[in-house]
Amino acid sequence: MKKLILLLLFIPLISFSQALEKHQIQSVVETFFKGFHEKDSTVINSVLNNSFNLNSISYKENNAVLKSYIGDTFISAVISRNDNPVWTEKLMSFEIKIDGPLANAWVEYEFWLDGKLSHCGVNSIHLIKEKNGWKIFNITDSRRFNCQS
Repeated sequence: MKKLILLLLFIPLISFSQALEKHQIQSVVETFFKGFHEKDSTVINSVLNNSFNLNSISYKENNAVLKSYIGDTFISAVISRNDNPVWTEKLMSFEIKIDGPLANAWVEYEFWLDGKLSHCGVNSIHLIKEKNGWKIFNITDSRRFNCQS
């Protein structure tokens, strides 16, 4: 009976801890996209693991196409892009899963160029829990061009 009572006392703490972790992960993802929109490599790098890379999956003539980018190459392209057209990536929903030091944020998005919907898809964002918090080590996105806003 004592074990049951102790278990019932700790369940809310475990649930609170999990919710706090998910909030921290969402905050890391939102910080990444804040830096993305502001073309700020300092902000972007503050939430990245040193091994960061990005992959994009799209379709060309009904065949899946994978493009991979080394982290530094991607970041250079983001911060050196022209101010026009204006890039806006709207994060539509978050589903976060955690297993120890590994987390995945499944984030639906819409990508807009100068206020016009360009494409949509999902960012599958992998994070590792380091000593100083959660860091992104991989983003794989899908890109669909027949989106409804």
